Amino acid sequence: MGQDKAELELGGRPLLERVVEPVSRLCDELVIAAADRPRRPLPSLDATWVSDPPGAAGPLAGLAAGLAAASHPRAIVVACDMPFLNERLLAHLLDSVQDCDAAVLLAGGVPQPLHAAYSRDCLPTVESLLRLGARSMRDLLPRLRVKYVSERRCRELDPQGLSCFNLNTAEDLRLARQHWAYRPARVAAA
Repeated sequence: MGQDKAELELGGRPLLERVVEPVSRLCDELVIAAADRPRRPLPSLDATWVSDPPGAAGPLAGLAAGLAAASHPRAIVVACDMPFLNERLLAHLLDSVQDCDAAVLLAGGVPQPLHAAYSRDCLPTVESLLRLGARSMRDLLPRLRVKYVSERRCRELDPQGLSCFNLNTAEDLRLARQHWAYRPARVAAA
């Protein structure tokens, strides 16, 4: 993208605000893990900002920082570039992680480790992988007890199928803005 995705505007607000909105309706604590603090403060977010552990980087480092700062035993984990998160699907993930280390969506047959819920009990495994130099969330999943949420179940909870839509290109941003502009009025008011 060439710029901080969290600061991209969607519907007149920063993307990060759009992403945390459905999460904050389910959770009473919001932890945002970022390699650096945001360049522009977002006063509307009541959140704890944490940085990656020293010497670590990437999504796995962000997970470690977020889980270490969380005070609850389970956490929803999403990327900052997913503007159409579905609250029902997020609640299902959170409920599903009761008896495992992680509940992870499948999209196109591929696990979505940044659209998941994790138990804080997996933090030692995450930290161990970081010490070995791992950065990818995909290195983590084989080491955890994971409950995968099927695509069929995802469609039941998110009929529009937009939860896993993320912004990686200018075209993705254009499509997101187009979709945002044509959402039904009841969704727009949320």
